[in-house]
Amino acid sequence: MKQEVLRDTLARLHAELEDAETLDAALRADLERALADIRGVMERDRPAAAAEVHPLGEQLEELALRFEQSHPLLTQAISGVVRALGAMGI
Repeated sequence: MKQEVLRDTLARLHAELEDAETLDAALRADLERALADIRGVMERDRPAAAAEVHPLGEQLEELALRFEQSHPLLTQAISGVVRALGAMGI
């Protein structure tokens, strides 16, 4: 159930990312890389260790701060992913 919530939240974030036309290329690349890392952890057969995934949550929080003024909807979507990761104990 928690993974399903995270998948839905990631899908919303991806949609917001696609809609963000004026997004700086470097910020977009950083966010896409973080999302790819999260998807990679989710697709593994074994559960991820908290130490393995914790930096991803921190990385997303840092990205949310960088987007806060210019892309508030994207910031909300990133925050949703961070909350979903936290709910999973990650």
